[in-house]
Amino acid sequence: MAKEHERTAPPEKEGELPRSLNNDGWDHVFGPIADVLRTADVGVVNLETPVTDNPKAVTRPLLFNAPSSMVRALSAAGVKLVSNGNNHARDQHLEGILETLRHLDATGLYHVGTGASQEAAWEPVVMEVKGVRLGFLSFTRWLNGFSNPKDPSEAHVAYVPYPEHVKNRGVSTEYVVERARMAAARCDVLIVLVHWGAEYAGQPNPTEKKLARALIDAGAGAVIGHHPHVLQPVESYTTADGRKGLIAYSLGNLVANQSRFYAYKPGKSDKQGDTRDSMLLRVSFIRREEGGAVELDEVSALPVWIENNATTRKRKEARNIQPVLIDREVEAIVERMSLLDARPEPTERKAKVEAKKERAVLEQRLATQKFRRERILKMLPEGFEVASPQLRQRVEPTESVVVTAPPGGAAQ
Repeated sequence: MAKEHERTAPPEKEGELPRSLNNDGWDHVFGPIADVLRTADVGVVNLETPVTDNPKAVTRPLLFNAPSSMVRALSAAGVKLVSNGNNHARDQHLEGILETLRHLDATGLYHVGTGASQEAAWEPVVMEVKGVRLGFLSFTRWLNGFSNPKDPSEAHVAYVPYPEHVKNRGVSTEYVVERARMAAARCDVLIVLVHWGAEYAGQPNPTEKKLARALIDAGAGAVIGHHPHVLQPVESYTTADGRKGLIAYSLGNLVANQSRFYAYKPGKSDKQGDTRDSMLLRVSFIRREEGGAVELDEVSALPVWIENNATTRKRKEARNIQPVLIDREVEAIVERMSLLDARPEPTERKAKVEAKKERAVLEQRLATQKFRRERILKMLPEGFEVASPQLRQRVEPTESVVVTAPPGGAAQ
């Protein structure tokens, strides 16, 4: 799909290939949410694919690879850090892990969750933003049947296998809680990015709840989950000493081709559309007084829908798969319908048919967006703020760090 939207310019020198003007079309993929990602001090995504330019790389369903132009597009869209600790990290083997890290480094993107060695895979990223030391730790509970290598000096994934996969080389939940404690001691606030849970399950299981709360107790300010491909609840958690933390068990997909033939029908089961529900989670932390602790501040969500024209595109029309902000889409649809209403009634039969068809399409889109928005918001606790148009714009609070964390899923 990205390739179909690529724009090129003539080569600068004779004999060279044409130059891409939009990172081989990947700028188009992330375009509808790029302005929001750029409002964050640190935009974060789960990168659920290796990134190699190996022309012989084997790819097929559930075996992923992406070109380096995708990483450049993520950076251009406002992403500053990616989480690599996920079940597809080893899809292109150990060399694929290393090449992915080289491309991320070349683009200037921070990365966490894999490394050139076992110790590097568990090393947190700590950055200073507006006087706040912000830390990130990433790990996965799934590795698609792979193990880490025996040699700790070889490329590793931060891996905490579930009991049924404990024979695969990884570490225990006690180990990861201790790593979180160590990482939290090195920063003012720690965010843990974790790849866990059952695919397509709408709720976390008790194991995820217990571990998430243990990570907050160990010092994390937020735990952000992914892997199930659908949204799961967001909740607050307060430690015994009164410190508030945030847990998002799964933020669903961000860019994926799942449920591409879904169509909203009132009164019908709409679970099929759940893999196209998403959200951008906006989390801010603040130091309220000089020398004081950094605290969880405002949290809000921007409902997102993965647009897909698989069922509506015309012959020779380019495919389109993009994450779009639902509230922005609703505004645009309502405005378009108002313009149609303001037009004089067409007199020609063909024009009448086309106007009626356009209105029907808009009404269907509007109903879909409103329904999916309502379904997404059910994952949020009561009183949770939905980001207003103002929150989609960059805010410069005093000594506050804003982190926008999109979801996991395919090709994030």
